[in-house]
Parts: sequence; structure tokens; C-alpha cells
Amino acid sequence: MNKIQRIATTMSLMGMNVVMSFAQKSNGGSKITAGLDEATKTVTDMFDSAVKLLYAVCAIMACIGAFNVYSKWSNGDPDVTKTAAGWIGGLVFVIVAIIIIQKVFLSA
Repeated sequence: MNKIQRIATTMSLMGMNVVMSFAQKSNGGSKITAGLDEATKTVTDMFDSAVKLLYAVCAIMACIGAFNVYSKWSNGDPDVTKTAAGWIGGLVFVIVAIIIIQKVFLSA
């Protein structure tokens, strides 16, 4: 057995030991479970506010992008469509990412 295999075996055994120690239902285990439940509830409550904040940031980005595209269009810049596509694509990406994160983390 070479050195890498020994390190991998040792790490996997240590990982299984940690998992087994947390899996035991002792007095400390119920406290850990209660603490994890409390942390989950707190993060879930804060997540709704964070999603609303991210949507507000997207709205501000849309206004800035619209002003940027309008100013280029008014000045007769030839790459208005490229600028508009960049802003719209960025906003669509951010909104889809917010929705996916919302569905993944709040799918209780």
C-alpha cells in the first residue's frame, strides 16, 4: 500500500468515525439536533428577506441597464443591440439563479 492509499484509508476511517459519533442519540445528540433545527429555522427566516433584497438589486440593475442602452441609442452608437443583450442576459441569469437557489434551499 503506497502513501496516498494509506492517507485515503485513514481519512475515510476518520470520516466514518465522525459520522458515527454524530449519529448516536445521546444527551449531547439531542442538543446538537435542537441547535441545528434552530439554525435552520433562523436561516430560512432570513432567506426570504435576502431573496426580496436580491430582487430589488435586480430592479436597480434593470434601471441602470435601461439608462445605459437608452443613452447609447440616443448617441447613435452602433452596438446598442449588443449592450441590450448583455444587460438582459445578465438580468435573466441573476433572476433564474435566485429562483433555483430558492427552490433548492426552501424545498421543505
